[in-house]
Amino acid sequence: MKLINDNIEKLREIKAFLTGISQELYIRQEPVLNGSTIGQHFRHILEFYICLIKGVAKGVVCYDERERNELIETKINYAINIIDEIARFLYSIEKNKSVVLKSNYSSFPGDYEEIPSSLHRELAYALDHTIHHLALVRIALQVEKITVADSFGVAPSTIRHRQLTKRSY
Repeated sequence: MKLINDNIEKLREIKAFLTGISQELYIRQEPVLNGSTIGQHFRHILEFYICLIKGVAKGVVCYDERERNELIETKINYAINIIDEIARFLYSIEKNKSVVLKSNYSSFPGDYEEIPSSLHRELAYALDHTIHHLALVRIALQVEKITVADSFGVAPSTIRHRQLTKRSY
């Protein structure tokens, strides 16, 4: 399925990026990111996929209950290994499955709601979420004077629009 391949391709893009940056850059606190690190953004991206993997097995996906594994945000090679694990899961998907999205959209603990969803819908969300955080990483990289591909952190709809209108931003 195209959506699965699109997620795998985005993870490949991340893996290629991570193999080309320094450990120091990965863990450097970036003022433009309110003091967070590039590694923290990649941890956040990958943990949404981890939640999805665990949630599919249980039938309930809850991104609020992610682990926040510091090894992902501080060790590039560890993050790359996680990417490989996520890709193996994505390659193994044979069909769509129903799941329940469990989430708390309020400031009050325990105020969860459950929303019917599907594996494919959550994969679409994971991909959008990934692109959003790559856009934030891109901002930090621009401040550091590091160039990335024109598509890095840019939504596919924006790329298509730019191609149609011959614009760049």
